Amino acid sequence: MILGLDISTTMVGVALIDPDDRKLVLSECWDLSKIETTFEKAEYVGSMLHSLRSDHEIKSVFIETALKMFMPGKSRADTIIKLAKFNGIVSWLCFEGYGLSPIYLNVNSARSLYGLSFPRGTKGPQRKKMVIESVIDKEKNAFSYEMARGGKNYKRGTDDKADAIVIARAGEFILRNKDNEGFLTEKIVLTE
Repeated sequence: MILGLDISTTMVGVALIDPDDRKLVLSECWDLSKIETTFEKAEYVGSMLHSLRSDHEIKSVFIETALKMFMPGKSRADTIIKLAKFNGIVSWLCFEGYGLSPIYLNVNSARSLYGLSFPRGTKGPQRKKMVIESVIDKEKNAFSYEMARGGKNYKRGTDDKADAIVIARAGEFILRNKDNEGFLTEKIVLTE
């Protein structure tokens, strides 16, 4: 199984894909918002990763790269440090629990591999909605989601589940094409 994780300190998106039949086996989010300390959050995520290990044979782990730079109005230094620290803890839990070094994927590269592109000027909330809608379209009934009260927005955590699927699918693509040298393996010579 291919495990894709979208890690934050309030919610962890989780996706499992079977590389043989390419089916989405699991899509869920682990809500950490009511857990107080980083260590308690890590303990909870560790127990959830352990239960995944007992139900599925994890062969590869792909994790969305932690935010590395400031985004005006969205991130502060302490937020970036806290997120990177937790990302590292969960990465270690994966390494320790599965014996696998996680592979880190940039969210934009993963979205591109999934076939997503955004019109210039598309802002965060609109991007999240576009990701969710793309996952609904591509994964069909394998991706379950609920609408929030009022029916206009998706329930909290849906975007994390969708991002985890995008990460897992990008990982699947990378694994399927890892030995592919490309079609231009020799120099092209033009003749008249």
